[in-house]
Amino acid sequence: MSTGVKATLIGAAANLFLSLIKFIGGILGNSTALIADAVHSLSDLITDGVVLFTHQLGRMPADPEHPYGHGRAESIGETVVGGVIILAGAGIAYEVWDIIQAGTDRVPSKMAAAGALGSILINEALYRYQRIIGEKAASPSLIANAWHHRTDAISSIAALVGILAAMFGYPILDPLAGGVVALMIVKVGIDIILSGVRDLMDTAVSEEKSAEFEKILDDIPEVIRYHDLRTRKMGGEIFMDVHILVETDLTVTEGHKIAELVRRRMINTFAGVQDVLVHVDAEDDSDVEPLYSLTRQDMKQRIAPVVRATGAGLELSRLRVHHLKGKNIVDVFLRADGDLSVSEMENLFKGLRGRLTGMPGIDEARIYLDFDLNGDQPPPAK
Repeated sequence: MSTGVKATLIGAAANLFLSLIKFIGGILGNSTALIADAVHSLSDLITDGVVLFTHQLGRMPADPEHPYGHGRAESIGETVVGGVIILAGAGIAYEVWDIIQAGTDRVPSKMAAAGALGSILINEALYRYQRIIGEKAASPSLIANAWHHRTDAISSIAALVGILAAMFGYPILDPLAGGVVALMIVKVGIDIILSGVRDLMDTAVSEEKSAEFEKILDDIPEVIRYHDLRTRKMGGEIFMDVHILVETDLTVTEGHKIAELVRRRMINTFAGVQDVLVHVDAEDDSDVEPLYSLTRQDMKQRIAPVVRATGAGLELSRLRVHHLKGKNIVDVFLRADGDLSVSEMENLFKGLRGRLTGMPGIDEARIYLDFDLNGDQPPPAK
């Protein structure tokens, strides 16, 4: 049994006990405020069931139908808990209004005061226990349920104040205290719903948390700059994507290594980060998105005939295409006839570079000689 499930079951058992004690104390002790508080505890039993279900569901691993996991179940559970709390508060407020309109001269007894005091102590202990478990498990539904216990403790304080005031000669303050309890319950329910809805709306993490992420990126020397750092919360988990700017002449494998370094460092540093999508840029494209109409295959089809047209036995062995700052730059690797002298190859390459650079779609061409020192034939350009 996980600590989250254990904490929820303990809370449910405590809520059942408190509901019975406060109902009995409220009825026998003539306290409207304590009866209202008992209804609040009873609503906790419903939320305990919701939390138990959504917490278990949210901890299920990702599957083909839910590749990002089931974390949103926690946010849904948090929202449902808030809704139940609001309904409980509204119901109490309605009952209290009826009692105030009808008028009351009932004076609560010491039994009612003792029930309210016991509720304060038990619920505060449950709040502290469940909040610690919820924060360790990064579970919004457990944390929301912990706050439900805190509202129960606060409402019991209001009930105790009303009971004591009524015992000292102000009986109207007992139902009024019940009304205060109802308003506090509704307020907490609204706050919990807003928290759950923010997660369901892919709300970003706080500015303080984002600053912690940015510090990690600043500490990676291979990352020149970064932009478009975006985060979203899903239950107790955080998903992130970011664009990083790296050196323009890195290979694909080097760029991938840096991206993986960023991803792993974020996940290993922050317990709540589930995954990071890293987009590797050779230029800052945050303001302007350059359009490169020519593909690598287009380049090859344009360059290969020009190389063959030299009639000097040149052969295209490799081709690299760079799209930088709105320009198309090509690195052309050639195998040459061994009979050519160095000066002949130099003149040949200069002329070829001039013809390639003058072609539409090619802004710069760099020509390299591909030596075959070991007798191995390099793969042809693809």
